[in-house]
Amino acid sequence: MRAEVISIGTELLLGQITDTNAAELGQHLAKLGIDHTHRQTVGDNLARMEEALRLALGRADIVFTIGGLGPTADDLTRDAIADALDDELVTDEAVVEHLRSVYGKRGVAMVESQFRQALRPTCAEPLPNPNGTAPGLYASRSGKVVIALPGPRNEFVPMVEGPVTQKLLALGDGTQLVSRTLRVVGIGEAALAEQLADLLNGEEVTVAPYAKIGEVHLRVTTRARSDEEADSRLNPVVEIIRSRIGPALYAEGEESLEQWIVAELVKRGETLALAESCTGGLLSGRITGVDGASNALLGGIVCYSAESKVRDAGVDPIVIDQHGTVSRETAEALALGVRSRFGSSFGIGVTGVAGVVPVEEAGGIKKSGTVYIAVAGESGVRCDLFRLVGNRSTIQNRSVSYALIRLRASILGLDS
Repeated sequence: MRAEVISIGTELLLGQITDTNAAELGQHLAKLGIDHTHRQTVGDNLARMEEALRLALGRADIVFTIGGLGPTADDLTRDAIADALDDELVTDEAVVEHLRSVYGKRGVAMVESQFRQALRPTCAEPLPNPNGTAPGLYASRSGKVVIALPGPRNEFVPMVEGPVTQKLLALGDGTQLVSRTLRVVGIGEAALAEQLADLLNGEEVTVAPYAKIGEVHLRVTTRARSDEEADSRLNPVVEIIRSRIGPALYAEGEESLEQWIVAELVKRGETLALAESCTGGLLSGRITGVDGASNALLGGIVCYSAESKVRDAGVDPIVIDQHGTVSRETAEALALGVRSRFGSSFGIGVTGVAGVVPVEEAGGIKKSGTVYIAVAGESGVRCDLFRLVGNRSTIQNRSVSYALIRLRASILGLDS
């Protein structure tokens, strides 16, 4: 079965609201094994809504609409569905009685427009909405299905997970899409795709790479009728990937790099301390966002000024005078200094230029995006220079990701 989703609302087109409902519905359809091939967004205009529906019905078996089911004049989804299906609207008396009951319990007098919520195409049945007044719709005509869903999240999610899922399971062939996510660092998306080229277009199992900041995620997917059947197909492919990329694959599932680092440090009985300049505490925030981080992170210093680098992180002022605050030597001194001050197994020093204005100091002009990341451990200290692009926030967040990647390499002894 192929599905298409149409999000309705001028506010979506204007960017006033982010369309999280459509994204969540897409994930839900994947779990149910339904191919989600297209997605549209259309404003509150009857002619354009009908056009979008007719286009979707021409290429999909199931069409979902999100929004436009309320009682106001611009809630036109029911009208558009009826027009697109060459049907007519009728009043569902059971819904009328339900509305009277709901508003009566609230002590609110009904106005005529609220009865619009009881309209449906003759080929449709209402879908219960216990969290709102407007029911959803399930319309079936000429081998096509249209499912209309409410826009408010507290109404949308229960309807999708409840009656809509039951309808979809009845329509399907019993198979579902099952995916695993493999998280990879140290290999770029293009290089990874080249190493796994023979797996990317598999018939029973597909492998798709997705670039993230500082890492690549591999989605390994198959269609199966049971978890056992899915495992029998996925496991051999995952093992092939592991054998080819080795320690670059750091986790499977939802475990983030910072979660892996905290767990690994705790398992080894090792600790960490941080000295941050250009990242301004963002690295500490990523680490402390992990449950149990206090068992691994001893402390951190945001040493933004040259004075703070000397006073708080123990950097020799001669190093800054000779090489500048943004330099390999300063980053190494930060990592060594913070490790010594806290008595930790590892120390990280991050210094760079996140702003758009270059920094002119001893050692020359340091351009925006110049970042030095040093990791100190029992075997010594290693520093890497990164030339990053983007605005201030992008450079800072990329620096945090690369610091975590460098730390992982040091923990595993891969930084030689």
